[in-house]
Amino acid sequence: MKCQASVEFLILLGVLTLIFSILINYSGGYLFYSDNLKVEKKYKDICSQVKDEIENALEMGPFYNRTFYLPAGDYNISISKYEIKIIYSGGETICYIPVNLSTDLNKGGNTIIYNETGLFIR
Repeated sequence: MKCQASVEFLILLGVLTLIFSILINYSGGYLFYSDNLKVEKKYKDICSQVKDEIENALEMGPFYNRTFYLPAGDYNISISKYEIKIIYSGGETICYIPVNLSTDLNKGGNTIIYNETGLFIR
């Protein structure tokens, strides 16, 4: 009888260990996924910021001049053919804009100018 109880205890211990290892691996995968979502959201926010600046300039009309700032980081941001493209180590993010521009943006200060000749970003 004692021998059978110890075998049942070992089987129970093995099943519980299996369940706990599955739960630990599942939560670790979720944490990795949530970190990726945070990074992606960060770059989508930057993309939205630039898009909002361009749309504000178009709404305000000619004689608009404003400097906006982009945060430091390991990414490249460019505007070409109605889209803003941010390329970072984990992938890329694209936002669409209502005007055809072609420029590379800098981290830090960028000046958006809308005058009689058109819309420019320096």
